[in-house]
Amino acid sequence: MTEFELIERIFSTLQDEQPSAGIEKAIGDDAAVMSLPTGARLVSCIDTLVQGRHFSADWDEVNELAFQIGYKAVAVNVSDIAAMGATPHSILLALALPERLANEQWLSGFAKGLHHACQLFGVTLIGGDTTRNDTLVLSVNAQGLLAANTNAVYRSGAKAGDKVYVSGTLGDAAYALNHPDSETGQQLAHRLHMPTPRIQLGASLAKTDATSMIDISDGLYQDLSHICQQSGVTMRIDIEKLPTSQPLLQVDEAERLLCQLTGGDDYELAFTLPADVELPASQLTNTQITCIGEVAATDSALQEPRPRLLYNGQAVTKEHPAPFTTLPSFTGYQHFIG
Repeated sequence: MTEFELIERIFSTLQDEQPSAGIEKAIGDDAAVMSLPTGARLVSCIDTLVQGRHFSADWDEVNELAFQIGYKAVAVNVSDIAAMGATPHSILLALALPERLANEQWLSGFAKGLHHACQLFGVTLIGGDTTRNDTLVLSVNAQGLLAANTNAVYRSGAKAGDKVYVSGTLGDAAYALNHPDSETGQQLAHRLHMPTPRIQLGASLAKTDATSMIDISDGLYQDLSHICQQSGVTMRIDIEKLPTSQPLLQVDEAERLLCQLTGGDDYELAFTLPADVELPASQLTNTQITCIGEVAATDSALQEPRPRLLYNGQAVTKEHPAPFTTLPSFTGYQHFIG
């Protein structure tokens, strides 16, 4: 099929009958047109997923996985919008497609996954581009809105004395990725392939005095390090308090904690709040929230702003690596390595 047949037969047929508010023109022209509510601000992000790097090189051989690829491409971008405290609004899709996938069965599964995520998260596909490539590459550009008198939550506002929180449970996706054939890995596979961005929590935190926020995509330790560096602070993180799902509790503690600290693909939110600020009500956020530590000032200009890990009150160091046998590297996912 030609590019235009592909767009018309697969994507245009999956458009919402009631698109996101303010969309004047979506698919079908050279560009989309949107009108913004008075006083609102536009929040934008983009993520690129590459076959063989962000998902298995053989995923295109199993058509039912096309749905998961379409879904996740939307979800990871919506998670970034949520981490700013914004409400997701619309997406643009750029799709570089191998010839072997230019068939109605695979594309229909992919488009249905993408459309399901759009419906679930309240966003509309408003346009994009398609081309051919030897491997599958897809980029999603997401837009969100910050209502008037609502503050974006950045990485740079954490202050000494703030409490550090995370949503949901950590490490599930990493374990499923590393152990796809194990019983526990199969139990947790949905956390890897179908993550849940915390939209309600992010929007609720934007209405509080939240001082910083980030979505956990590249590993908790690395992502908290971004907050530390942007805010010029350190953190004390009690790793025995990391929220854990029931299946992951059955895993060896050291392996579990390494997945939770470095694994990535959680798409939960990590954020900081002043100690005297109440958390948003659980019925508004639709997820559990766990306090895992506290923000601290750097001891000197020479101290690196990064998290300090504690286990049952004792610093995790090279000399005292417990619960690990030896001190591991806590580096998370590196996009330009490996």
